[in-house]
Amino acid sequence: MKYAPYILLLALVAGFVACDKEADLPYNPYDDVDYLTPPAPVDTLQPNTIVWLHKNILETRCALPGCHDGNFEPDFRTVESSFATLVYHPIVKNNQDSSFVYRVVPYDTTNSVLHERITNCCFVGTNDRMPQDNIGVPLDQQYIDAIAAWIMAGAPDMMGQVRPLPNKKPSIDYYLAANSTFTVNISANSNRIDSVYYNPFIVDNSITINIIPSITDDNTSIDQLKYNKLRTSYSPDDFSTGAAGYREYNAVFTNLGGAGQYWIVTLNTADYTPGNIVYFRYYTQDDVAGPIVEMPTTNLILPYKTYFSFYVKP
Repeated sequence: MKYAPYILLLALVAGFVACDKEADLPYNPYDDVDYLTPPAPVDTLQPNTIVWLHKNILETRCALPGCHDGNFEPDFRTVESSFATLVYHPIVKNNQDSSFVYRVVPYDTTNSVLHERITNCCFVGTNDRMPQDNIGVPLDQQYIDAIAAWIMAGAPDMMGQVRPLPNKKPSIDYYLAANSTFTVNISANSNRIDSVYYNPFIVDNSITINIIPSITDDNTSIDQLKYNKLRTSYSPDDFSTGAAGYREYNAVFTNLGGAGQYWIVTLNTADYTPGNIVYFRYYTQDDVAGPIVEMPTTNLILPYKTYFSFYVKP
């Protein structure tokens, strides 16, 4: 026990040193923060939500091997993939009347093909109601009602947000060039330089031609497009007002009834020097505040630009 006083002395010294160190610590501003009690977590498994539907229906009845397990859409493997491939997602298989556009339309069970597939025994053929692991055997009514309730609540995502209607930019894929009476397709492959489909089509000097672009849009009807112009140039990339061969034409909307609705540009080749290739671009807009779309764009490879061009014969 002769070492006991020394042990006690060492313990006292250690205590004083510890106190001195704490006293020397700098001020910590976070000590003054009043940390509020965190809110209770949201019950993500409340009925009629996409999380609840996935856990109780989509994962157990639909994401089965060989079905909606990633082999084909909709993809019901996860909550995220389920939502992404359902709400405002274009359908692949439609009925005979092509009645549907999207798999799920928020607030609208009538136009949601998901609801149609789980309630209609004969969407395309007999006994093709979903789920098809038991062909023709419907889901329990409580599950059908849950899906309907989710859709009618806006088909919200995992955070309770309702997805807005998507608005893609208009697409200009190709065009048709016709003579003044619309009786001859002068943009046909056989009327292009060397009969190559992406080369300029050939026109005589001082004739009227009609250029008819093919325009599609996901939400805006063709007649409601806000901006429709065609510009020409001798350069495939310069369509500024000072460019050689620059012209700008306003397209005119024409309703041909059963033949369709089109924007048509009429021009005369007398405006261009014979022997030149005249490149053209078409511009359109689906909303007054949306971006103006052009085709072809500068970043495309040359064959796209020569496809959208004509050669004026000397």
